[in-house]
Amino acid sequence: MRWEELFDDLEGRFEEQERSEAESDLVDLVRGERDRIGFVDRLRAHRNACVTLDLRDGSSRRGTLLDVGKDWVLLRASGRESDLLVPVNAVTSAAGLSQLSLAAGESIGRRLRLNSVLRGLVRDRAGVAVDLWPTGHLDGTIDRVGADHLDLAIHPPDAMRRAREVRQVRTVPFEAVAVVAVR
Repeated sequence: MRWEELFDDLEGRFEEQERSEAESDLVDLVRGERDRIGFVDRLRAHRNACVTLDLRDGSSRRGTLLDVGKDWVLLRASGRESDLLVPVNAVTSAAGLSQLSLAAGESIGRRLRLNSVLRGLVRDRAGVAVDLWPTGHLDGTIDRVGADHLDLAIHPPDAMRRAREVRQVRTVPFEAVAVVAVR
């Protein structure tokens, strides 16, 4: 009878130690997974959700999160007719995110970098409004996109890009871009 009590006690201790080690391993796995989650992964899990992005220029932009790429966010701003292309490095904080995250997946769009998306605007000859950091605003049409900058033909926002309408061409490093509003 004494042996049975000893074995039961030892078995209970062994099971408790195994349970404790398993919980510890699980905590380590969860922490390891969290360490690999990036900011864009958090944003990506909130497509079609209403979020607020605080930007380096001191402004906040609220709207529906349409898409997220490697280094950009596309937002349909509340009460505006234009979509906002926001470089991720211009975002200082985001509100409206849950704890969910989503890896990039295989979609081509989500693997595109900011310069590739801007080149699409060049092809479309879309009129844009560019808000600059720390302050500034330019209206025009993007003529060219390099690895880390864009050339913007400055013209009135209500005019098409025509040689007679262009006042000057400005070269803008991506680091200075807070938002590109696409008309």
